[in-house]
Amino acid sequence: MNPVNIQKMALAFGLLAFGILAIGSVLAGSRVLTGVIRGGLGALFFGGLLWVFADLFLAEDEDASIQDLVSDDNNPDKGTQLDQSA
Repeated sequence: MNPVNIQKMALAFGLLAFGILAIGSVLAGSRVLTGVIRGGLGALFFGGLLWVFADLFLAEDEDASIQDLVSDDNNPDKGTQLDQSA
């Protein structure tokens, strides 16, 4: 997955967490400033958490295309079936 997509996903999750925490706190009876602070900290925490886990688990390996290729130099089966006839 592209790193920009991971950042967008983390930002969207952080904004969602901010909205839920801020509005939920105000509706539960806290002051607006307290709700905004709680929402901001929740957005930083949950957005950062998603960013780290998505970067770890969804990022593609840099050597993935090179690892799966078998060339003539490192082929383990080279020369094993030369004595068989068709």
